[in-house]
Amino acid sequence: MSPMGFSAWGRSEVLLIEADGKTLLASHGIPVPKGVVVTDAAASVAIDGPWIVKAQVPAGGRGKAGGIVRCTSTDAVSDAVHRLLGSRLKGHRIDACLVEQAAQGQERYLAVMVDAASYGLRVIYADQGGVEIEQSGSAHSRLCALDADAVAEALADLIANEPPAWRGQVAAIGKALAEMLIAQELALAEINPLFVGEAGCVAGDAKIVVDLNAVDRQPTIAAMIAARPDIYADANRKIAEGFDYVELDPEGEIGLVTTGAGLSMMLIDELTARGAKPLNFCDIRTGQMRGSPARLLRVLGWITAHASLKAILVNIFAGITDLGEFANLLAAAIQQTPDLRVPVVARLVGRNAAEARRILNAAQPGMLVTEDLSEALARMEAVVEAGR
Repeated sequence: MSPMGFSAWGRSEVLLIEADGKTLLASHGIPVPKGVVVTDAAASVAIDGPWIVKAQVPAGGRGKAGGIVRCTSTDAVSDAVHRLLGSRLKGHRIDACLVEQAAQGQERYLAVMVDAASYGLRVIYADQGGVEIEQSGSAHSRLCALDADAVAEALADLIANEPPAWRGQVAAIGKALAEMLIAQELALAEINPLFVGEAGCVAGDAKIVVDLNAVDRQPTIAAMIAARPDIYADANRKIAEGFDYVELDPEGEIGLVTTGAGLSMMLIDELTARGAKPLNFCDIRTGQMRGSPARLLRVLGWITAHASLKAILVNIFAGITDLGEFANLLAAAIQQTPDLRVPVVARLVGRNAAEARRILNAAQPGMLVTEDLSEALARMEAVVEAGR
């Protein structure tokens, strides 16, 4: 799995599940289908059909992966929920399903997103929606100021050739989408498909990308994330801990204790290119340890919870951090992690690296401590291969 979003978005962003995204849409006056979130296969659904059953995981591409099922009977709904709950989709365990009334109408695509390069917004519209929108060539966009009225004006131009019967409704939804994005400090607000017709328009899906750096100013979003600790595990960790730890592959073989987002992503790419399976992304921020191994203990606990683990790679490129102090904390954390039963390799580069090597060699005889990345990666390959 790519470390984008790390679930596809970026280390400060998280994709809301569709049910939470639609709750935000509805709170800003954007029509959504009647629906209910179920976490128990035996739960009854008091909504008229036909129905759509959707796996609630923070990932795109659910339809192609079998996570969206159209049903024409209550028995089919029950079967779909029973099949999906507890299974895995796109690397995520399915703990909830959204069961909603199937929407009707022509499909369109509508999105508003932050355009960092222009310090403004970009509105995107296409006269067709669905899973192949990126390849359809029908999407058109306009850059706008950071203002909902500017988005509305740009969208009016994009939908000028659409039927007048529902053109005004699409324009109103676009403005509301921009107002929501600005008010909630979102990175992306996308509706695909947007079902349109003379009887009304309704959001068939919701892809809402939240900026985690703004969560402390957004109590509604903070409550959504806190209410689903399993679904938003990475986001809750970041909010609670103040650093980034993102699970990339629940069946990963190499746990990473690393610092620096760019360096960590480079390491993930190197391991993947060698056929290895990194378990996680990590930016542990050594400068915030303040003489305590607590942060390292938590990371090692998360990593060692996976039965697939075969090795741990520590990769620290220190600036102001004293690697001798870090080595003492790492040695203490290893000793205090009883479930750690796999080899640890430490690649340490920076201030006081020689002292760090001496400390770790004394505390953990046999541990490879090196400044050479190639040597560390080669040891990882050998350990993983031996454990397969």
